[in-house]
Amino acid sequence: MKIPFTVLWASVTLSGGETLLDERFESDPTTSRALVSGDSSRFSFNSSAKTLTASYDLLQPHARIAWPLRRTLRETDSFTATVEFTLSSINFDDFNFCQLSFGLINAVNTGAQRTIAPGNSWECLTVDYFPGASYPTYTPTFISQDNGSGNALTSNSLKFPGGATSLINDFGEIGPLPANTRLTTALSYEASTRTITLRLSDDNGGLPINKFGANPDHDPSTIQLILTEEFPFRFDAFALLLWQHNQPGSADLKVHSIHVKTSGINLIRTAFPDGIPAPVFENGVLSITYRHHTDITVFAEASSNLETWKRVPHALIFLGPGHEIRKVETTEYFLRFNLNYP
Repeated sequence: MKIPFTVLWASVTLSGGETLLDERFESDPTTSRALVSGDSSRFSFNSSAKTLTASYDLLQPHARIAWPLRRTLRETDSFTATVEFTLSSINFDDFNFCQLSFGLINAVNTGAQRTIAPGNSWECLTVDYFPGASYPTYTPTFISQDNGSGNALTSNSLKFPGGATSLINDFGEIGPLPANTRLTTALSYEASTRTITLRLSDDNGGLPINKFGANPDHDPSTIQLILTEEFPFRFDAFALLLWQHNQPGSADLKVHSIHVKTSGINLIRTAFPDGIPAPVFENGVLSITYRHHTDITVFAEASSNLETWKRVPHALIFLGPGHEIRKVETTEYFLRFNLNYP
């Protein structure tokens, strides 16, 4: 039997990003582009300043304004949500566990109750600022899909960096966010490593929000959270979230722009997180193992001269948790695998 000399090729292009939301407040978004639930009077549009102000009052019932995305973001997407904003009229007591919150949500599963148990807000990735004057924190928060517990705050579905990583009042760090200062925050998710990165900057560059906490990228202007498991999610909107907390606390958040864009994915790193594997020839079967990815399709091509390639059978023989093994049938000398992303 002729055994081909096999070379693994990966014909890959980094998939390009796409803009899913680009809100610059050229007009009132509540008239056509965004949906308001709860008390609409807590959102006010300033046409001359091109800003939308959200009035946070944690003694008031929940309200939110949400912009639908052009398509749904999934856990296989890498993306960044960037918000330009200014804080004013911040009035929070010391040690008050109340927050200003905005970010990506599932419009159906992210409910009104976040800080009052039992919570019903699931499937969201938010920026949360806890402005308590003594120990302010600034953190990315991820809540997975509903696991049936009925209370997101006490389940394993609530993920955020703890301790010094999200505390911004350590020596040399920024402390409470400055009032009446235009700030830019970026909330990113890298699908291949399940890493969430929150960045904060002003007009002069990155601000020190994590000089002493653990951070894989060693950047003092970021706070990072790595999800230890593959959590499925479906984010279909970006929202300003005004939670009810039944404790005194108020602030005005003026938003200048919101931009959500996918950053594309590196197909090789996504399909082969541990490196490109070598094909195995055993008992007459040539096989290759790679990470199972619902959005990436793989097909094999064979050639005898590296010039003319033809598609060859590529049958699934095993599907395990997070990976799959496929059998390739060919008698040619060279083999390559192509990774396609829609």
